[in-house]
This record gives sequence, structure tokens and C-alpha cells, in this order.
Amino acid sequence: MRRGAPTRRPVASSQPPASGEGATSSAEGHGRRGAGEEHAAVAAWVRILAVHKRGLSVLREHLEREMTLPRFDLLANLARTDGQTLASLSRSMLVTAGNLTGLVDRAARDGVVERRADPSDRRAWRVHLTSKGLRVFRDAERRHAARLKRIFAPFSIAEVETLVLLLDKLRAELREPETKSAAQRARSVRTGVRHARKKV
Repeated sequence: MRRGAPTRRPVASSQPPASGEGATSSAEGHGRRGAGEEHAAVAAWVRILAVHKRGLSVLREHLEREMTLPRFDLLANLARTDGQTLASLSRSMLVTAGNLTGLVDRAARDGVVERRADPSDRRAWRVHLTSKGLRVFRDAERRHAARLKRIFAPFSIAEVETLVLLLDKLRAELREPETKSAAQRARSVRTGVRHARKKV
């Protein structure tokens, strides 16, 4: 090489990578991300179930000296909205009608709830809290809230609020198929009505 001559730099190849190489690399990347997301989702779900199971156990040990958790749930639902039908309570408490009937019967026997005929439909019954039931529930509610406060003591208020937001987001996602199903049923009914009108 002559002194002072410019140094030649290697020219980058303008040839594209071999067919399929880029797609394979991209697919592998997506595959790894997908596997990572699945693992994270399973890990989160397992922890939610474990916390739910342990949490119920702790609360049951604390509350059931005087009241079972199912009865507490029943009284809590009636304290929020008194005078519900059995069907409404069954939906909000996520229990079968058979189990709920027994639960209400025992609560009525103990004088904490009472059945009253529905003014708009004498064939139906509505469940109401008695004054004793409300008093018993408020006492249990105070003890329940104090126990929950101790459970969440390691968390800051900001952390608890963030947890609530994340759980609300998860709950909304779990409810989405039900919402879609209801919307689809409504569309089917409207479509059927339109077809019937056309035939007429």
C-alpha cells in the first residue's frame, strides 16, 4: 500500500438475510415472550388461589366463634340491600338456591332475618334483616374490619389501593365473557323480532 493512500473500509453486504432467517428469529422471540407471559399468569393465579384459601381460613377462625362466614355474607348482602329475593341473593352470593334456602331458614330460626311476602308478587318472598340481625352484623363487621386491618398492616395505603385497582381490573376481565354473552343474546332477540316483523 502506498504511503498516504486512503484506507479501504469493508463494504457492508447489501444482500438480504437468507429467506426465513428473520421470520424464524422473530417467531422465536415471540415464542419466548409468550411462554414468559403464560408462566407469569399461572404464577399469579396460583398465588391468588393460595391467598384466598389462607385468607378464608384465617377469617373463619376469627369469625366463626360466633358466626359462620356464609351467614356473615348473607347479612352483609342484606345490610347493603335489604329485602332481596332468593334469586337475587343467590346471584350476589354465588351460591345455589338449595344451599341458600337452608342458610336463610337457619338465620330466620335464629331471629336475624325474616321472610316477607313480595308486595308486587304474592307468590314470591323477600328476605329482610331484623333489628337483631342488623345489630349482630354490625358487631361482626367491626371485628372483621379490625382483623383485615391487621392482615394488611405490612402494606402501605398506596400499595393496598394499587392492589384494589389491579383486582378490579382482573374482575372486569373475568366478567367480560358474561357481558358478551348477554349482549349476544340481546342481539339474537332483536334479530328474531325483526325477522318476525318481516314475515308479518
